[in-house]
Amino acid sequence: YLTTMHSGSALLPPSTSSPSLSRLSASKQQPPRTVSKNLNGRTRPLGFLRLPAFSQRRRVCGQASSGDWANNESSALTPVKPRTAYGEMLQYYLKMEPELFQSAMEDQLNRLKEEREEKEKKERAIQEAAEKPNKDKTEVTLYKRMEEVRASEIRATLEDLMYMSILEKFVLVGVPMLPRLEGEVDVMPTNLKALTEGIHSKEALEMVREHLLGVMGPTAQNQFSNAMLKMSKFQMAQVYAASIMFGYFLRRVDKRFQLEKSLGTLPMQRDEAVERLNQLFAQADSSEDDDGPSSSEQPSSSSTSGSSSSSGSSSNRMPQKKPKSALRSYVEQFDQAAMVNTARIVSAEGGSLVERQTSAVLGDIKKLTAQIQAAVGTDATSLEEVMMRMAKAVETDAVETLTMTVGTQRRAVLEAVAFGTFLRDVESWVDTEYQLLTPLPPPKLPPGGMGGLGGPGAGGGGSPKGGDTPDALV
Repeated sequence: YLTTMHSGSALLPPSTSSPSLSRLSASKQQPPRTVSKNLNGRTRPLGFLRLPAFSQRRRVCGQASSGDWANNESSALTPVKPRTAYGEMLQYYLKMEPELFQSAMEDQLNRLKEEREEKEKKERAIQEAAEKPNKDKTEVTLYKRMEEVRASEIRATLEDLMYMSILEKFVLVGVPMLPRLEGEVDVMPTNLKALTEGIHSKEALEMVREHLLGVMGPTAQNQFSNAMLKMSKFQMAQVYAASIMFGYFLRRVDKRFQLEKSLGTLPMQRDEAVERLNQLFAQADSSEDDDGPSSSEQPSSSSTSGSSSSSGSSSNRMPQKKPKSALRSYVEQFDQAAMVNTARIVSAEGGSLVERQTSAVLGDIKKLTAQIQAAVGTDATSLEEVMMRMAKAVETDAVETLTMTVGTQRRAVLEAVAFGTFLRDVESWVDTEYQLLTPLPPPKLPPGGMGGLGGPGAGGGGSPKGGDTPDALV
């Protein structure tokens, strides 16, 4: 990959005589192979590093760790392999030189931004030249074809940069990502608290618990369960991808919720209104008791009535269900347009990363789907028959299967939710600071589909409507 870099993307290189490089070079038994020999005497830059410096550092690190870290599956930070040299460089920094990672990331994003601005200027110039009479169109056609190829390379680079930013967030919370899941899965336990409380707000945690119960059932509540589960990889891939999308949606919703909460524009819930009125009445009663004369019998009667009302209120609370979280109530007030707009992936790069992560952990989705379709067939007459055939296919290993503990499945779901949350954070950052994303068109709603939870076009009394809040804010 070092010999196929774009030759016009050099930035200022750091000094190759750093103490860390000297320390690494001193530990090597034989002198490093020079790059000029492989490149016929030419040295091309890699990002903002000079090629010889990067090559020497990587070879020495490979010897010190008993093998090249990039090819060592057991030491990989993620199951997804970078597609570009810039992604490999940032992965190297994240593992070996984490203090340099952020500056390297910003340098590469700035380079892509500058290249996009230059491209827009060239396109305007080419368009003006093409509008002139008697102008040969061959040059314009060739330029457009070259730009299409380069745009594909830039998008692959941007996806790698975004993925490395997501990976950095997992490193910062101290949770390693799951490797490729195959056959009988046996992974080391991890800190699930960091995957939940270290990422989500208090309101969002309630919805994460509900999602976990929804995809795993009652077994999700058993924190230390070692019961083994066997399922098809297709089913687990569905759960994993759906959890990524849920985490992405949850972050967007929570950002809107926290913004409106800070602005004081959230609609007040019924329970909150009743509680506030009770507090006002209690304050009014206490102020009257302090101002007016009280007899010796009044405290007793007041205490009696207070205890009776307290016991009555406690008895009234006993049969009631657990109230919904504020964020859940907020989401339920969305109309259909707002719900669809908030749940969708807003960039082509984000959609590609969801697919890459799911495929890296569980395999090719198209292949798994074909296996299930072949096992189930096309002559099933009911949903029960479909489920029976799928269960038989899993039991007989007619399709690819996974065997894991309940705890491992719980970790996989929480990791997927965290991945979707981090994806939205990185996507919002890149779009706000660098404007590099490729936007996806909004989904088309069916005719008459603007109505929803709260009536046509109504958000249930102050809830956000579709399009009220820019994507950059949520």
